Amino acid sequence: MTSDTAVALLARGDLSGLRAVLAARAQATETATADQLSAELDCDPRWMTSEGVAPELIQQLRELSTDADPEVRDEARRRLSPFRS
Repeated sequence: MTSDTAVALLARGDLSGLRAVLAARAQATETATADQLSAELDCDPRWMTSEGVAPELIQQLRELSTDADPEVRDEARRRLSPFRS
């Protein structure tokens, strides 16, 4: 998956787009690709709103943290970990 594809999928704002990027990140074998996909996820403008962390994205990650695919599940949990108390 290219950076442009990841950005386009994330811009959709839906669960399947986020899932596709998480799956690609989990399966990336080259460090540069994994780092680029991580950067696209980290820089997703939906992470922050003027009120703080965007609840819609957190909810999507929570849903994906129980995904049938263990790689997607692990990536979602990794992304959620800073927000858990």
